[in-house]
Amino acid sequence: MENFSITDIYSGNIDRNNENDPNRFRRETGFPSPAQDHYERRLSLDDYIIRHPAATFFMRVKGNGLNDIGIYSKDILVIDRSLKPTANCLITAILEGEIVVRKLIKTNGTTYLAKGKDLKEQTEITEALDFKIWGVVSHSIHEHS
Repeated sequence: MENFSITDIYSGNIDRNNENDPNRFRRETGFPSPAQDHYERRLSLDDYIIRHPAATFFMRVKGNGLNDIGIYSKDILVIDRSLKPTANCLITAILEGEIVVRKLIKTNGTTYLAKGKDLKEQTEITEALDFKIWGVVSHSIHEHS
């Protein structure tokens, strides 16, 4: 049994508006706004974090079972289902019917799931295991207050 859980899952498919479009200053009169020369694009976390909107989901973590790898209760994990899992990446998976977050370890032709930083709690991936990778954790968002 995990000592953390995923409380919410949200789609990353976003409806982008035109607030970052420099052409929004144009007027039909043909005279551009004097502010257009000073236009600075706003920083968009959507643009930074969501590379593949249709394949991106957010999961909120509850509990402290992932603290040793820097993920805390109430953190939001950004999951990209289009990314290919690689060695030492953080993944979300369905393991024996439960959603888990694990580090994917590949060594000497064997693949393991590591629960924490110390790598003591490892699960070897075998044919007998009910296991499916759901997505790759691309970012985690942590509130500091």
